[in-house]
Order: sequence, then structure tokens, then C-alpha cells
Amino acid sequence: MTILDLFSLTTRTVVVTGAGSGIGQAVAEAVAEGGANVICAGRSEAAEATAASLRAAGHEAVGVRADVTDEAAVAALMDRAVDRYGRLDVVFANAGTSDHYLPVHETSLEQWNEVIASNLTGVFLCAKHAARHMLAQGGGKIIPTASIWGQIGADATPIPAYAAAKGGVINLTRELALEYARDGITVNALSPGFFITGIGSDKDPPPGTIDRLIDAAIAAVPTGRIMEPAELRGTAVYLASSASDSMTGHVLTVDLGVTAH
Repeated sequence: MTILDLFSLTTRTVVVTGAGSGIGQAVAEAVAEGGANVICAGRSEAAEATAASLRAAGHEAVGVRADVTDEAAVAALMDRAVDRYGRLDVVFANAGTSDHYLPVHETSLEQWNEVIASNLTGVFLCAKHAARHMLAQGGGKIIPTASIWGQIGADATPIPAYAAAKGGVINLTRELALEYARDGITVNALSPGFFITGIGSDKDPPPGTIDRLIDAAIAAVPTGRIMEPAELRGTAVYLASSASDSMTGHVLTVDLGVTAH
């Protein structure tokens, strides 16, 4: 096997949740270009639009409406992948939502539960129903999306539920890696730093919140810039390919050096 063969995704079936925009869309595009059959999942028609764009570029892709907080929908999503392509090799459990940018004493239980459900419970459900198929076929790769806010605290604006959820994703990654280590299933988290995405735009945050986040992000990054989602393409292909077969239980941080402080 050549070094390029190690990174090939030809014949692999990859599910990407949250594929309609931002990091999920960039991941879907990257694995498609690597040769994978891609299931682009999301709550809206945006994920289906991503799949349509990939097909127009000559790749094999389908769009599926699925809410990762709905267990029946997640189970059906994984089943759909196997029904269409015969197996399920990789799942990027990427879908999530932003916090409401309120301190704990102002955060409602409903707001807390919403963020935890999307960012942590959604990863649990994706792992649970992906593992069913991966155990039956003898292996696979589960790749949750964590965040540097699961590794360090945020001081520009409060994000209690998001930070708690992403911290949970990180340790869930380690737990799952140990649970499935002898079953041929690797579990590694992708932990992004500051990227230009639309996350948070739907929450109607307090005035100035997003500007403060952007200014704080730029100040925290040693290189002084925020990344574009496309800059995760190489990392995504590495995690989905045979090149990462010997790595499990790892949190791969892509942050331009923020956590090096």
C-alpha cells in the first residue's frame, strides 16, 4: 500500500451530520473528493443541497433529513447508509448548535437542555447506532466534533452549556475508544478552534456578543486570524482514512495554536 493509498476513501461509506453548512459541509466535500460515498445529513434542506452540489461535481452523495436529537431519526439515518451502500465505514458526528451566550444564573433549563441535546446527546445517539452496524461488519470509525471550548474556558462571553457539552464529547470519545478497542472501531474527536461559520446566528445573542467573540478569537490565536472551514479538509480525510488506523481515543485539535498557551 502506497502512502496515497493510505489516504484514499474509495468505496468507503461516510455519514456526515450537520452537512448543510460550515464544518460539516467542508467535511462532506473533503471525503467526497477522497472517493467516499457520502450521506449528507441535517435538519433542513441545506444538507440535501450539499449532496446535490457533490453529485453535480461527479461524486456519489445523498442527502437525508435527520435531527440528531431524535433517536429514531438517527437509527434510520445509519440504516439508510447501510441499505444504500452495503456498509457504514465512517461517521462524523458533527451536528450541533451554539450556546445562548448567557451566564449560568440567566440560562434557563430549556436553553441548557437544547444545547446539551444537540451537542452531546446527538453524538451519543450517532455513536450508538453507528456502532450497531460497525460491530456487525468488524470495524469502523466514529469521529465526533468537539471544540477547544471543551478543553479550555471561554472568557469573552459565557457559553456554559456549550462548554459542558463539548467537554462531555471529549471524554465520551475516550470512553468509546476503550469500549470498542477490540472490535476494530476507532473513536477520535476533531476539536476545532475558531472558524468562520454561521453558528450562533440563530440565537439572537445579546448586542455585541458576536463581535466580542470574533475580537477575542483573533487576539487568542497566535497567528492572528480565524480559519475557514475548508482548512479542516485534510484533517477530516486523515481521520476517515486508513492513515489514522493506529490512533484511537485521541482529540485532534486544529486551532492555529490557541491551546498552546
